Amino acid sequence: MAKKKIREQFDAVYQNGDERAIKKMLKSNPWLRDEMKTSMDADMTKQNQVLVALGVMEDELGGAVPIDEIVFSLRVDFNIRKDEGEVHQILTSIENLNLVKREANGWNLTREGGKICDDFLNKNLGKFEQ
Repeated sequence: MAKKKIREQFDAVYQNGDERAIKKMLKSNPWLRDEMKTSMDADMTKQNQVLVALGVMEDELGGAVPIDEIVFSLRVDFNIRKDEGEVHQILTSIENLNLVKREANGWNLTREGGKICDDFLNKNLGKFEQ
């Protein structure tokens, strides 16, 4: 199957939030994960903004991060304003990609989410330093 067709199917599956189908497609088409990572590195999308803010606060707090702390990091560390509802919606969508996991007292990065966060920060560190 052509990559374009697979991408279209993945987009549809992703929009539906079908976690099983997303994981199955990523497993059978590992290049999709690479494309996702590349697109995240290309510009700071809403999803990776939240992913990076979560990573920063997870390092600072040493554990699961409540949504209000992610909103705080977005505002203070990256000068990005998002409300808690928008951040929750984004977290839920990246949870379906197995980049974050919900805990009783907040959110944590998964191993894959941590790699993407670290890669993004390492490539863009100079942009964030004042």
